[in-house]
Amino acid sequence: MKLRKKLLVVAMMIAISLPLVAYAWIEIDKGVWTEKNQEAPSDVTKFEAVVNGMRSVDVFVCVNISDGLTEKEAELIAGTTFIQVKGEYVWRRLDTLTFDDTQIRAQYAWGYDETDLGHIYDMTADLTTLQITVDHCF
Repeated sequence: MKLRKKLLVVAMMIAISLPLVAYAWIEIDKGVWTEKNQEAPSDVTKFEAVVNGMRSVDVFVCVNISDGLTEKEAELIAGTTFIQVKGEYVWRRLDTLTFDDTQIRAQYAWGYDETDLGHIYDMTADLTTLQITVDHCF
């Protein structure tokens, strides 16, 4: 009788631990695969944004600017940079957007709620050097 209880306990331990081991193995393998494949996809462009002349932020945008720039791509670069700099939880309104194949200029009004859109945010992106300059008030 004691041998049956011991076998039952061992069987239960195996039954419980086997899925946990399998899950851990999958998660570890996923991390190794990610480390081996660190290259960014070819349609992701990395910009360096200098904010108020003091700090630098990497901005990754899913655009291919080598084939010319569309308005949608210019707005995506400006919007992604805004979110990277100011965060997702501020209100924003794109007031002006001008662009050509070498430069993007965007101006936003922003605030902490809908009635507080009196703050300024100016962005200039140099598409030849992939440098973005951002100036904003606090």
